[in-house]
This record gives sequence, C-alpha cells and structure tokens, in this order.
Amino acid sequence: MKRNHLLLAVLPILTGCGAHADTTPVDVTTPALPSPELALQHSVDRVHSFMSSLNERLDRPAPVAVPPGAVEAALAKAAASAAPVSRPARTPSPQGPHAEPVAIRGKGGVVWFAYADGSPLITCNPGDLCLVRLQSGETTSQDMAVLTGGTGWRADVVRGTRGIHAGWAVALSVTPGAQDAVLRLVTNRRSYILRLAPHAPSMNSVAFAYGPGDPVSQSEPSTSTSSRTQDRSPPDFSYRMSGAEPSWKPMRVYRDGGRTYIQFPPGGINAAPRLVIVSPQASSTQDFETTGDSYVINQPVDEALLIGKEAGSPTIRIAHEGKQ
Repeated sequence: MKRNHLLLAVLPILTGCGAHADTTPVDVTTPALPSPELALQHSVDRVHSFMSSLNERLDRPAPVAVPPGAVEAALAKAAASAAPVSRPARTPSPQGPHAEPVAIRGKGGVVWFAYADGSPLITCNPGDLCLVRLQSGETTSQDMAVLTGGTGWRADVVRGTRGIHAGWAVALSVTPGAQDAVLRLVTNRRSYILRLAPHAPSMNSVAFAYGPGDPVSQSEPSTSTSSRTQDRSPPDFSYRMSGAEPSWKPMRVYRDGGRTYIQFPPGGINAAPRLVIVSPQASSTQDFETTGDSYVINQPVDEALLIGKEAGSPTIRIAHEGKQ
C-alpha cells in the first residue's frame, strides 16, 4: 500500500517538469560551409556571361573593299622586285646525258653545275686555288679523291667546321705545265667525276644543284667531251688481294693510263714493303716509283707480291681478275 502512495506522489512532479517553459525545443540556425560544386558552377556561369558579352564591347573596324585584281598585282610586283637567289634552279641539260654540262655563274662568283648533267669541266689557272663545294652534310676522306690522267694537280679535302665553314670542300691547286686530268671523288652520298683543265678563267668556287631523281654517280665523259683529256678510259679496279692482313695493307689497286697504282692507307707507305712483280716479269724488282701514298708501276701488272719487313714477313698477293 505504501508503495502505491509513493508512486502517485512522484508522477505529478515528473509531469510538471515535462511542461516547463525552459525545456521547450528551440530551433537554432547555424551558418555552414558553401558547397564546392555550387561555387564552381557560379564561377563558370560568370565566365560564360563575360565571354558572351565581349564582342559587344569591342570596336569593329569598318570593312575595306579590295578592288578586283589588287592582290594579283601586288604579288607580281613583289616577285619582280625580289633579289635573285644565289643558287639557280636545277634544269637538266636538253642536249642529253653526254652533253657538255652548262656552267652558270651565280651570286658571289660561285659557278654552278647541275649534278645530273654529267662530268663538268672545271678550269683552274696555275697559281690559283679552286674550291669544289660539297652539299651540306656531305663528307668524304682524302683517300676517296683520286686524280688520274695528267700531272701537276693536287686535290686536298677540306673538312667543315662551323657556321659558314660547316660545308666540306675539295681544294684544287695546279702547277705550271700541268696537263688535263680527271678527279674522281667518292662521298658518303654520291660519286663525282670532274674534268680538270689548267687554264683561265679560274673557277674559284664550284657548287652543284641537286634533284630528287639524281643518280648516285655522274656519268663518264663521252668521247666528244673527253678528247681534251688524257683519261681515255676509266681506271680498272679489277684487282683482288689475298694473304696476310698487316696494318699497311693497300686500300686499292688499279690500272690507269698504262700504269698500275698501289695505294696504301694513311701512314702505310712508311712500312715500305718489298714489291715483287710476278707477271709480266719486270727487268728489276724496283721497276716502280713512290708517289705520295702509292707505288706507281710503269706498266699494267697482272700479278705481284708485297712482302713486309716485319717479323714473319707478311705477304700479300695482288692479282688482276684475269689471273685469279
């Protein structure tokens, strides 16, 4: 009984607390961080609005009327007043592949030839220096420049450096009393066959115009155009070497003008190997002369031996293809 009376006494108190004014829920509004997506969209909308109204704020120039034919007349006037280029356009010779290549004197005294027109005639007066300029990026070496025919000529490869001297060239010099000759030059791109004449006027600077369909080698001089030179036929390189492989082994052996040439690599001539001519038999084992980096034998040789002076006497057999 006492327990029930106590419960009845506590209920009014709890009921009064629930209805008190201080315990009524109150709505409180607190500021929050802005939405990143919403802020980005607002920025994009402002940029679009600015760009759409930009053209309306710019001054538009009044249209200019161009008379008919004015553009064509201006281009024609500019072409007529333009300075001539120093390198002439390559035009093949209309007279055929064996016609005399035409020399064109261009700006700066450069004499131009079309490479595909054949072997040009280059004149250089004794005492002058004449340069044959190679194409940009074209290189060669001293042993790839072979002079045949007449005497009195010298060809030196000039290596390019930088700037205006970046292109390689071949310097030609000639002595009084020289004869017509032929320079055969092999580069990393093509082969040249240049006919040389020791008379004036000197072509102090020679260059070539090239075309996409050019051959890799210039044609041999025809009979009509080579009558002024002693080089009646091209050199005969039909030689084979066998045997030892010393450091002085010749780079090439060839016949030209009734002589046989044995050309050694740079410095190889200093080894001075003994030359024995087997066929045809020579009157002496020393029936040759040393010229530059070569042994020059005054007859066509079919078979010969080179015997080194070092230990073991390394021997190289040289034979023309008819004697293999």
